[in-house]
Amino acid sequence: MGADLGGVKPGDVVAVWGCGGVGQMAARAAMLLGAERVIAIDRFPERLAMTAEHVGCETIDYTQTDVSGELLERSGGRGPDVCIEAVGMEAHTDGPVNLYDKAKQQLRLESDRPSALREAIYHCRKGGS
Repeated sequence: MGADLGGVKPGDVVAVWGCGGVGQMAARAAMLLGAERVIAIDRFPERLAMTAEHVGCETIDYTQTDVSGELLERSGGRGPDVCIEAVGMEAHTDGPVNLYDKAKQQLRLESDRPSALREAIYHCRKGGS
């Protein structure tokens, strides 16, 4: 669904945040739609291994690697053509952004932690989806 709504076309570079069931299906759908490269991003080694083995796409552990630099390098310096957020409402991140999101959540100023969605928006190429 995410790959279809994102408009994945043959030759696209696709980044998927989250390697759970939804993320794996989105990555596989992007591959079936003809994406040149599919990159899945998560922090759990077992999910990353399962995605690499069963889906056959590239993976990035965001706790070990600079996601921004890796995505730029793997996409020829422009960023992914399509970014799919498949993490959900309880996204995790390191650093001050996580503290900020948790504080807003505890003060009931927001109901979720949108860090994965925020990253997907920041890293998508100009004119991407």
